[in-house]
Amino acid sequence: MIERVNHLIGEINSVSRDLMAERTHYSSQLIPVSAYVVLSTVEAFLRYPDIVESIVEKMPPEEIGKRARTPGSQANSVFLWGVANFFLIGRRVMSLADPSIDSVERTHTVLDFWARTSQAYRGNDHLHAANANNTIQVYSEETLETLFAGVSSVDNERRQIIRKANATLINYLFLLYFDTRVGHGDTGPYRLPDGRSVIVRDYFRLGESDFWWSGVSKEMPYNNLTGVFVINKNVDLTITDFGTTVSNPENYLDDLSGFALFTTDSGEIRQLSDEELVAVADVAKTAQKNHYRSIVKMDRDEKIACGSYVYFTFLRPFAEIAGVADDIDWTCPRDTPEDLYPFITLDSEPQIADPDAELFTRYE
Repeated sequence: MIERVNHLIGEINSVSRDLMAERTHYSSQLIPVSAYVVLSTVEAFLRYPDIVESIVEKMPPEEIGKRARTPGSQANSVFLWGVANFFLIGRRVMSLADPSIDSVERTHTVLDFWARTSQAYRGNDHLHAANANNTIQVYSEETLETLFAGVSSVDNERRQIIRKANATLINYLFLLYFDTRVGHGDTGPYRLPDGRSVIVRDYFRLGESDFWWSGVSKEMPYNNLTGVFVINKNVDLTITDFGTTVSNPENYLDDLSGFALFTTDSGEIRQLSDEELVAVADVAKTAQKNHYRSIVKMDRDEKIACGSYVYFTFLRPFAEIAGVADDIDWTCPRDTPEDLYPFITLDSEPQIADPDAELFTRYE
């Protein structure tokens, strides 16, 4: 067991240091992001092993990963990354307060689940998108045929409509998820026979959801949307483990030549029109304004509770696939010791890691 755990920690170390270094640190005047991130990882360390056991008891990780290979599923690459890394970050934090909690067995429970689910999700032996040259190609040929069949050409006028609506939805989800960038996620790049590349982008939990503050989104007509972006073949595209598209040249939407929009709210892939996309973006603008006003009225601990819930519940989509999400207590914070809470939630800048040290320590 210890050999497998140490091997998986090594695999995570090899990818996560670069990912976290490349991710631009975001400092918000409105929301205490660093405080809620640290708190959520402590909760993950204290509680993920028991939650994972509840999930695996109902459905094996391989089946969960297989079922996640569909548009609209948030059991995706970045949520997989979070399950493993949040637990390990929390382990590192709690090693300073109470190292007695840590054990190989607890870590094995979480990392074994992550590894088996991730490999099934990716359909091969890879644990990360980075292992596959920064690609996340998880959809079946049948699914891709359905998505590609809906694509129609894009002229300058339509390109501007799509670009504007996409930016509106991303900004809306960023605030809805309390200043974090996991409300949308990309897979691909996929290839068309003519050599053009395709990014499939999901927009998750647009409407009312388990987020208790999502009442501001009650007018949203759809909960999940899937956009198909066809990019000219002169653009090089990769997609990181965070589900983020990286391109050369940078502004890949300048080369958008085809597009289609779908929803999976009914369990089936159903195509929507550009008019419906614009209507959703209009609702998002109003909801974002209302959400901003509601956040301003919150005290600091309320904001921390909301943000930590977003991060802590990265396991929830996997529990939903297994059919046990409603049986699990997702309250956050819950188990963080009261005497540690003030220190864990201090406002602080992220520390620069020693480049020669392992990100996460292995067991001896």
